[in-house]
Amino acid sequence: MSNPQLEDAFRSALIELEQEKKVQTELTTNTRSHRQMKNYLTHLEWSDKQLLTLQAAIEEILTERREYNEKAERVQTYRAKLINLARDLNMSYQELVTTMADLESLEGKKSS
Repeated sequence: MSNPQLEDAFRSALIELEQEKKVQTELTTNTRSHRQMKNYLTHLEWSDKQLLTLQAAIEEILTERREYNEKAERVQTYRAKLINLARDLNMSYQELVTTMADLESLEGKKSS
């Protein structure tokens, strides 16, 4: 290799090292691995209290997501049961829902 080629190779290697270092300390939507997250958090140099606050916030977000997903699953299951009931009664789904709403309003009037 000639001198200019060595210099180019050296520059390229330095650029790659800088980019790799930069990627390891940036949190982006592409950050996926445990190592990347850990490197980013370490780079922040947060106190234990800040990290515990972050942990609590993450746990809260995960709990909210779990609850939302469970609720969506229950709604989907209920809807599937209504669809099957409508089939059994030879009704459309909308007719069944309307009938149920009408019955609910009649029950409400009787209770009053």
